[in-house]
Amino acid sequence: MTETIFANNEHKVIAETYVTMCKEFAKEVSTKNKYENYLEVVEIILEYHNNYGSGNRENNFWDWLMIIPINISVATNGFFAGVETKSNRALVRAYRLVLNELVQDTVDKLDKIEVDND
Repeated sequence: MTETIFANNEHKVIAETYVTMCKEFAKEVSTKNKYENYLEVVEIILEYHNNYGSGNRENNFWDWLMIIPINISVATNGFFAGVETKSNRALVRAYRLVLNELVQDTVDKLDKIEVDND
């Protein structure tokens, strides 16, 4: 597992809390194999987050802060769509609603992070 790079401790707490919640939701509604596949996608997103800024046109701090919540949200919603069945539909839809609230809350918190001296 890649060690994620964060801007500061506040960013770390906010992002890790969000990722942990998404992982728990995904684990609750899937098989072990499908969950392992989900974790691989999360890992790719975290690697992208860590490497953001290495390209010529990638250097926006605010874009970088939003990589984790936005991409993990999209990945988790896609995962939910793939694992939803008649028997787990209510649970998946409930998690989807909670996830949408969580991502909004997470983005709001990240938006308030103050930029330290470069």
